[in-house]
Amino acid sequence: MRSRLARVAMFATAALLTVSTACQKGAAPADSKVTPTAGPATAVSSAASAAVAMELFKAMKLPTNIQDTAAAMIDSEVGRNPGLNPFRETMLQWLKKYMTWDAMVPQLTKLYTETFTDAELKQMTAFYGSPAGQKSLEKLPELMQRTAMIGAGLAQPYSDELKAAMAARSEELKKEQAAAGAGAPGGPGGPGAPTKPRAARPNPAPPKP
Repeated sequence: MRSRLARVAMFATAALLTVSTACQKGAAPADSKVTPTAGPATAVSSAASAAVAMELFKAMKLPTNIQDTAAAMIDSEVGRNPGLNPFRETMLQWLKKYMTWDAMVPQLTKLYTETFTDAELKQMTAFYGSPAGQKSLEKLPELMQRTAMIGAGLAQPYSDELKAAMAARSEELKKEQAAAGAGAPGGPGGPGAPTKPRAARPNPAPPKP
C-alpha cells in the first residue's frame, strides 16, 4: 500500500511538469543563457529567473490546480485498482498535506530555470497566457486519453498476433531457463552433478602355474 501511495505522489508531480512540453515543439530558438559568475550578480540573475518562472507557473495555473491534479491522479489510480477505493479520501488528504504548492515551488523553480532560458520561459508564458494556451491546458488531459484510445483501437485487431508472439517468447524463456538449469552447479551435466556409476570390472584371472 505504501508503495502505491508513493507512486501516486510521483505521478501527480510528473503530471504538473509534463504540461510544459506542449509548447516545446515548434518554439523559436532562443539565445542561450550566459552562465553568471559567482557573486552578487548571480543572486540578482537567479532572482530574476525565478520571477520569470513564477509568471509561467501563474499562466499555467499550477498554484491553483495542484490539488485538482492530485485528486485526478488518485482517481486514476483507484480506477486501475478498485480495491483502493475505500482509501481514496485517506490518500487524498495525505497528498494535500505534503504535496503543497509552497513545498513544490522551490524545486519547480530550480528545475525550470535550469532547463529553460529566460527568453524561453517568457515565450512559454506568452503562449499559456493566450486563449490557445489556456485551451491547451484545459483540453490536454482529454486529448491524451483520446490519443491512448485511438492507439488501442488501431492495435486491437492485431491482438491475436501479439498473443502468439508472447506465447512464442514464453516458450523461448522456458527453454533458456531449462538450459541454464542443466548447466548450473548440481544440475544435469553441470558441475557438482552426480556422476553415473561405472560398471564393475571383473577381476583378472590368476596366472597359470
